Amino acid sequence: MQLIREQFLFLLVSLGLMLPSASAIAGDYDEKLPPVTVAKAKDLSNDAQLSHDQHKPILLFFSMQGCSWCEYVEEEHLKPMLRNANYRKKVIIRKVMTDDYGSVIDFNGISISVSQLSLRYNASFTPTVIFLDHRGQQLAPRILGVRNTEMYGGDLDEGIKLSCQLLKQQNMAFSQ
Repeated sequence: MQLIREQFLFLLVSLGLMLPSASAIAGDYDEKLPPVTVAKAKDLSNDAQLSHDQHKPILLFFSMQGCSWCEYVEEEHLKPMLRNANYRKKVIIRKVMTDDYGSVIDFNGISISVSQLSLRYNASFTPTVIFLDHRGQQLAPRILGVRNTEMYGGDLDEGIKLSCQLLKQQNMAFSQ
């Protein structure tokens, strides 16, 4: 019986009929995903103009080198959002590296240090996600850390949904 099984497997492999393993399938799937990068916040005044013109909130992700939870948020949530056209239509996603000693252009067009920006939004703990309008005002409750991996995506979705609703209300009030 063992000999028959081995001959059958040999025949399948020879004919190219052997199915790949689950890990090979997963590897192929990962390779086919388009590569994306969460853009670093460099010029928030440009992002603010984009936010204003397209009526989208800005999701500002405060991260740090070597932070495993930051990597989790970026790889498991933010990058998939960037690959999804529905999210790209709803929100502008930017990353701020809190351990970067450089500067960014603020919402008003003036250069400030990354540490000043982090202090302004009380984002010394990473990961922190905040939702902002085009003036840099917070729209929805920030997400501090990762309390529950199973609910984190829902927390992000809720923040985006609330931010979009508030922006819509602001735009309606402004147009009247």
